[in-house]
Amino acid sequence: MEQKHPSLGLCFFGSQLFYAVNEPNAPNSLARIGSFDFNTDTTKMLMGQSLAHFRGINQTISQLKEEYGIRHLRIHSFPKQECWTTVPKIVYDNADERERYISILMRETDRSEIHPTWYNLSNQDYKFLLLRTDHYQSNLQKLSTNTSSTDLISDFEIGGRWTQHANPGGSFMTIGCFENCISISSFILGKLRGATYLTFEEPENLPYFWLQSSKELGWMNGLHEQIYVYGINTFQIIDLLKSFWDDSGTVTKMNTLEQMQIEADESTYGFALEKAFPAIMLALNYN
Repeated sequence: MEQKHPSLGLCFFGSQLFYAVNEPNAPNSLARIGSFDFNTDTTKMLMGQSLAHFRGINQTISQLKEEYGIRHLRIHSFPKQECWTTVPKIVYDNADERERYISILMRETDRSEIHPTWYNLSNQDYKFLLLRTDHYQSNLQKLSTNTSSTDLISDFEIGGRWTQHANPGGSFMTIGCFENCISISSFILGKLRGATYLTFEEPENLPYFWLQSSKELGWMNGLHEQIYVYGINTFQIIDLLKSFWDDSGTVTKMNTLEQMQIEADESTYGFALEKAFPAIMLALNYN
């Protein structure tokens, strides 16, 4: 019988790296959840030009891969380094229109350096488009040496993995809280309805940006039975935005294993678990 190897999920918030390793023979179980602290913002380490900083984070991940015999790596990518948009299907169906649309969105980047990925939406009249650049993808993929496969997972995909894991049904929204950025994704009956992210210099500006964006993106004001919040500064983000969310929806900060429906040997951790939630979702395997 072929030996099953564990998968490693990684996410980055501020100066911290969070990781999770699954139990290959026990669904919904993790062998390890942990974190590493660095003295520099991890986004700058991964996207910047400093080889010394990048080498430090790369060595840390290499140690994890060796310690747990990792063959599959999934990395949670940064919303601000990507372009997300909803496109009418009529544009998607026409190759020339597709290319024209991409060139408008990424006008300062050569087309040969742009990687588009298309996703289905609950409304079949539209498609969801993710754009990444060569530079961004290659930097993150440098972390994947000695693994059989590597996936870069955007934040709006965390809700899809949550659907596979917990099967919440109905409608729900995920709010990923990053440094100077939040991502918002909406799902209905297991399908992506829409996603966007809002950047800000001061968190107090978020209510204005939410109102501004929701005028164009009606799904932001839609009915959401569950609202799942994770990442950094979650308490502050909830306090600022809760009044804009459906009154009947239940707001859950993903800060316990019970809420995540995950089993692990350790029950307490020296860091806020809501920061590790993306890594935990990425560590799990689905057919």
